[in-house]
Amino acid sequence: MSVALILNDRAMARSRVGELPGLPPAVAIVYPVEGGPFEVERVRTLGQRWFGKSRPCYVVDLSDHRRQANVSKTPLTCKDGGHRFQATIDVGFRVHDPAMVVARNVRDALTVVYGYLTDRIRLCAARFAITEAMAAQLAINQELDREIRLPEGITIYYCKIQMEPDAAAARHIQELEEARRRARLGVHTHEARLGEARSDEEIEDLRAAARRRREEQERAALAGGPLDFERLIREHLVRHPEDTAEALGQLAQLRAAEATQHEIRDQRHAEMVKYLIERGVVREVDLPGLRQGVLGPSTAGTGIAGVLERPDAGATASFTSGAAPQLPDYSGSAPASAQSGGPVQWGGSTPAAVSAPPSGLIPVYLVLDTSAASDGCLTDLQNMLRSVQTLLASSPDVAGAVRLSVITYADGADVVLPLTEVSWRTGVPGLNTAPGCRYRPVLRRLKDLVPLETERLKEQVPRVLRPVVFLLAVGEAEDDAEWPAAHGELMAHTYHPHLVACGIGQGRVRAVQRLASRPELGVVAVEGADTAQSVVQFSVLVQQTLLHLGRSALAGRMELRLDCPQGLRPVAGEH
Repeated sequence: MSVALILNDRAMARSRVGELPGLPPAVAIVYPVEGGPFEVERVRTLGQRWFGKSRPCYVVDLSDHRRQANVSKTPLTCKDGGHRFQATIDVGFRVHDPAMVVARNVRDALTVVYGYLTDRIRLCAARFAITEAMAAQLAINQELDREIRLPEGITIYYCKIQMEPDAAAARHIQELEEARRRARLGVHTHEARLGEARSDEEIEDLRAAARRRREEQERAALAGGPLDFERLIREHLVRHPEDTAEALGQLAQLRAAEATQHEIRDQRHAEMVKYLIERGVVREVDLPGLRQGVLGPSTAGTGIAGVLERPDAGATASFTSGAAPQLPDYSGSAPASAQSGGPVQWGGSTPAAVSAPPSGLIPVYLVLDTSAASDGCLTDLQNMLRSVQTLLASSPDVAGAVRLSVITYADGADVVLPLTEVSWRTGVPGLNTAPGCRYRPVLRRLKDLVPLETERLKEQVPRVLRPVVFLLAVGEAEDDAEWPAAHGELMAHTYHPHLVACGIGQGRVRAVQRLASRPELGVVAVEGADTAQSVVQFSVLVQQTLLHLGRSALAGRMELRLDCPQGLRPVAGEH
């Protein structure tokens, strides 16, 4: 679909203009002039009509045009760099300079108009989050609510833009809203269950207190005499006289059971003593009455039960509380395994668990500048952390091969997220700016953390790949004479990391060249770039590199490659 403003493909005689098909009522006649600018016919004199009828000319449409279109080919990336908007344009335009239209040979007006509008929409969309489609629409409509004269001789007199998230982003927002609704519903359900649980607990406490009070009263009443089975039966009959027959029957059974147990015990003791005498262990002279009691016709008086009675015979069995035998806990003895291989790795001999990555594990440190220079892009840094979490949580295979830590620095260095496997349940740390900007504390902190945490991971997994550090520099270092020594100590360590340095702002090239562990690992923002937009591009760089690192680790190798997005450029080769 196109809109042709020049109605004749090639110059034609002025007298034949009326022969053009579908000639609109408002047209302009443009004459090419040799060696000079194009001439637009205003009011024709009689002489011009007679002598100029064969003069070659172009016919330009001066009518108003209205068109609607969807922006589909140009990606309208939002602020986080990971989601996109889609836009519908309703535009009205006309020609204000027909000579310029002919001079620039504008055959299709839509190409010129849509090219200008999509560029403006794209710049505006990059300032808003994917959930702020209405705010982005209002901002671009306010910016375009005027007559816009284009250098091609076309005036945009009307323009309205309707913006909304694309299908993928709309699903993402819908899922977020559903998750928030479920969370709010879960909070109310949790509070209701808490109230019910507290009520049940209070009622149970009242019942338990009453039960303990009654038991104490009963124990106080029974404390006056020995507590045996007969007394228990008597106490029961006092409360329940209707159970007399059943109680007497239980008492008779108790007596019969006791007599049977005594007979069995006496028989066993007699057999044991007889065995001891026959084996010569016990002599008759030692126990004058024992042989007659065991071997004679009767055991009355000197029965064996009275001779070799156990010290606890006939006593009520008692159980004392003691420490139960402790069984060894093996639940944590099997360390997690790791993925194997990679050009840069250290081996370990600890057996692997099932849940560990199969080929390699990469520690990654995200070091962010939170000095006063980054105050204008703090929200973008926070959004960057959320985007990195979304990336890793959405790719559990990559997240399983990566351990991420976040460190902020200004005058000092703080670990805001210890080394961890990122998932949806990982809390995104909050960021705050602080005065000062020094590199030495964060480099020394890395020198302490990287070897310590690498050794700890080696105890848990068979193989750990060389750590990777992404360092973002916004402010100018106040300790420019001190930090290179700390950087040299970090790079000289056995477990020195791959250090990717990204500089934003003026004068960052030299610092990035000195910070990066290799020249090709240093990038800076292009000249004149907005700081917030550069942070978004740094976020894209980190996410792309993390995906490549994780997938290469899953394949058993270490591949660190930087693909600079638009807005960043490498510093390798600069002096």
